[in-house]
Parts: sequence; C-alpha cells; structure tokens
Amino acid sequence: MVNIRHGMAAALVTGVTLLAVSCTGGGAGAGKDNGVQGSDVSGKGAKADDAYTYRQCLREHGAKVDEPKDGQAMGIQGDDKSIKKAMDACKDLPGAGKEMTQEEQEKALDQAVKFAKCMREHGVDMPDPQLKDGKLTAMRGDTDVSKDKLEKAQKACNDNGQ
Repeated sequence: MVNIRHGMAAALVTGVTLLAVSCTGGGAGAGKDNGVQGSDVSGKGAKADDAYTYRQCLREHGAKVDEPKDGQAMGIQGDDKSIKKAMDACKDLPGAGKEMTQEEQEKALDQAVKFAKCMREHGVDMPDPQLKDGKLTAMRGDTDVSKDKLEKAQKACNDNGQ
C-alpha cells in the first residue's frame, strides 16, 4: 500500500502501478532555501522547482517518472516495491507534498474511482480503489492488456482530467 499524500491517487494495473501525484509542495520546509523563501530556478516558481527535484529523486531511486504537462499530475510507473522504495527515499523533499485531511482523502478517492471508471471505458479492466487507514489501495486489474493499450487509456483518462 502507498500512503496518500496531497493530490495522490493510485491505481494498479497489469503489474504496473500508475500513480498520479500532484506535486504542490507543502511539506516541511517547503519553499525554503537556507532561510531564504523559494528559489525560482525554472522560472515557473519555487513549487515547480520542488516538484522537479522530487521527480528527479524518484528517478534516482528507481521509479520511472513521466514529466507532466502543464496542469497535469506526473505519472509514475513500476512495481509497488520499487515505487515505495523511491517514495520513501524522497519523502522529506518539499515536492513530496503533505499528509492529506480526511476531506482531501475522500476527494482523492473520488478522483481515483473516476480514473478507474475511465480506464474501464477505454478497455482496461481496473477495479475501483478503496480507502483504508488513510491509504488508497486497488487490486490488480487486467494482467493481459498490452502496454500500448494501457498507455492510450491512461493518456485519454489523464487528458480528460480523470
């Protein structure tokens, strides 16, 4: 299981974990650089820089992380163990986010359920995720789906804001 962090929704499919993480910052020390508020290296703001640093950290620890388009969450692919290892290694970075409130958890669950429904509508069998003890979980779905079909469905569902 993966702990829910701000803006996180998880769904498991074909041995691949698709994880949408909205890197909005907000963790301990977010926006701080040795007492100086936010350093804007990218020109898109300190939060964007924190999110980039977090994605790089995940990659350095074995997760395959897609660069998000403006306004979209990043995608993480890999098995549960490698993703958890990478997330644990990078959890203290500002871009990792913060623990969610009950209301935020319910909103994330709603978004994850909509994503699973969208994936099913695009031909990928994916059961609805569940919220248990502050963790968003899902059972593995269709293990016989092609990578191409999976990626097309994921793109369609991400493009539709799911």
